[in-house]
Amino acid sequence: MLTLYLVRHGETDFNVSGRIQGWLDVPLNTVGVRQAQLVAARFHNRPIAAIYTSSLQRAMQTAEAIAQAHALPLRQDPRLREYNMGDWSGMTGDEVTGWLALHHGQEVANLWASREVPVPNGETAEEVRERVRDFLRDVTEQHAEGLVIAVSHGGTLGTLIAEVLGLPVSRRQPFRFSNASVTKLNYDHHRWQLVRLNDCCHLRTA
Repeated sequence: MLTLYLVRHGETDFNVSGRIQGWLDVPLNTVGVRQAQLVAARFHNRPIAAIYTSSLQRAMQTAEAIAQAHALPLRQDPRLREYNMGDWSGMTGDEVTGWLALHHGQEVANLWASREVPVPNGETAEEVRERVRDFLRDVTEQHAEGLVIAVSHGGTLGTLIAEVLGLPVSRRQPFRFSNASVTKLNYDHHRWQLVRLNDCCHLRTA
């Protein structure tokens, strides 16, 4: 059986201020670095077969903390990157609402909190789903069994979980992934099982 642990990157200053990161290459802050260390401690003495990571530095810094404890190389995979949020990158939710009201009217702006709104110069939910689907296929082909870790981002992880559960495509999935959280999936007999979601017990001493 293959066990895939999904880890969201540690905290950044953009997380604290509520700004959309997307493909902006924002590093971990001091709290995020500590969170990465605690995630690494959680996997201490576990027989990890491989560590995959988004190529954005907040994910790579988190993955590096785990890899160093196991003397494993990181496998950068751009398919694990966050949604490309295009023109909205760096904005807060309120700023996006104002942008939508200015360019498309208040009615469209009111939909931002509850519905899928196209991101100018960004990715669609279907595009992200295609890349996480490809990632999952490759992982199952390369790892018939063992423990594999993938470090990624909240939006991407939501899409990945939706894919394994067969849920409709949406950028706003009904899942929460806290910074440095761990989600566990098992793959056996060509079937995914969600075992644990958004587990943060290792962060209680942060």
